[in-house]
Amino acid sequence: MSFSLSVILLLATPAANDAAGLGKHTESEGRFVPAENLQWAQVRIQKRIIIRVPRRRPTPAASMARESRQSAPLTFKEKKIGKCMPMNSILGVQMFGGRNLDLITRDRKRIRARLEKKCQARSFYSGFYMEKSGDGKICADRDILHSRTGSKCEIDRFRELVPE
Repeated sequence: MSFSLSVILLLATPAANDAAGLGKHTESEGRFVPAENLQWAQVRIQKRIIIRVPRRRPTPAASMARESRQSAPLTFKEKKIGKCMPMNSILGVQMFGGRNLDLITRDRKRIRARLEKKCQARSFYSGFYMEKSGDGKICADRDILHSRTGSKCEIDRFRELVPE
């Protein structure tokens, strides 16, 4: 979400105007008459909301539980989901490899975000930033992720990872 507001200001009292040569306050007419060489100033106020998504590491308890089971490592299959997901549902990110980032959601789902061709997941090793959109969603082929290293990447698609 981003907006800007432009304001044109002229700040001076009638006495200060006369002293500074900005104009004259005429008592007979009761109004201010600006000088010929008066310059106007413009102020721009902008507001942007940036959301930071930190890197999430697997918890030690989860990795120990996997090792103790002595079974094959957990595998996932990708399931299609929509092009958008709520921004406020994302808790963290884990690098997967290549062009894929795994987003961890509040409801403990794992969503794989595939980045555009020129981007690598390793650029997002410490998380990413995104600008809050008007609809509160992050969408493929629309929103841009900003890494702390300066990379900017768009998401090609989202897939939900479900255990096989």
